[in-house]
Amino acid sequence: MNLREILKEFYRLKFGQELEREAQKLEEVLLFLVFVDYFGFSTPFKFYLIELLPELVEEFHKWHKKLGLKTSPLDWIKCC
Repeated sequence: MNLREILKEFYRLKFGQELEREAQKLEEVLLFLVFVDYFGFSTPFKFYLIELLPELVEEFHKWHKKLGLKTSPLDWIKCC
């Protein structure tokens, strides 16, 4: 094991969990921004984010399951 691998592993152990939590928070914010219009809030980004809908349906399914919802809260997304 060389010094680079040792430092990389140290960094992962020291900061890995915190970075993972921050990445998860950012992902949830992105999902909220994509689907915010369908929850009744207006957003100026909806025309830019509409392209991401097909890519994020699976992530939306994981998100609403994590929130404790058995089925999708949106009628037009049938992911379950």
